[in-house]
Amino acid sequence: MELTPIIEVKNLHFSYPKHTVLKGLDFALYKGEVVSLLGENGCGKSTLIRLILGLLKRKSGEILLHNNDIHSYKQNEIASQIAYIPQYHNVPFNYSVLDMVVMGRVFKLGLFASPSKHDFDVATQALEKIGIAHLKNKPFGQLSGGQKQMVLLARALTQEAKTFVMDEPVSGLDYGNQIRLLEMIHSLSKEGYTFLKTTHYPDHAMMVSSRVVSMKDGTIIANGTPNEVITSDMITQLYGIEADIVHHQENPLCVPSFSRKVI
Repeated sequence: MELTPIIEVKNLHFSYPKHTVLKGLDFALYKGEVVSLLGENGCGKSTLIRLILGLLKRKSGEILLHNNDIHSYKQNEIASQIAYIPQYHNVPFNYSVLDMVVMGRVFKLGLFASPSKHDFDVATQALEKIGIAHLKNKPFGQLSGGQKQMVLLARALTQEAKTFVMDEPVSGLDYGNQIRLLEMIHSLSKEGYTFLKTTHYPDHAMMVSSRVVSMKDGTIIANGTPNEVITSDMITQLYGIEADIVHHQENPLCVPSFSRKVI
């Protein structure tokens, strides 16, 4: 792991006109990590992601990308360093899977340039790497949610960035596709890709993360390994419920206490 962070956040504050969201965040992301941002809705996870991507202007503090202020980069320069993978979504036109993946090359092309054979080759290689090359001619809109998310991951690979930012990547996916996506994240991290992702699922954070950052009310309340951060006390502090952390075949699991009382 390199000593210089890819992304570094220092004393970051951010407010919307009538609502303070982030309050003095300090955070760093290093090469090869899978870091999960864990916390309830409204704690500031998605706002932090948008600030890191340069989509919002901070109120105070610093966000550094390779030791340079994030706003010193043009948007296409950020895209060459960081690939954003949103929750799966529908698009207004029914592009083929290959065309969707080639769109990851847009920031490398001129305003009026068309994708070259090389761009299509890069896209095809990304589909093969993700294991979905057999879908390349299918309409994107006809895919399942899990397939769409894999296509967006392949599209991110075509940017040739090595750092991926994902906002609740398993949202809306069935259980099987959730696990398959987490397995792909783990596999790519072993190849040197770096991931920063938000999640609502402590189990998922424990499965694939090298580090977990726990957020509450716009602040970071814990930052460390999954075993250090995800504890029964932390689950209660974050979500207001009781849960036990148990191990099955050395894999940690979060088991909530569930009341079956009839109200």
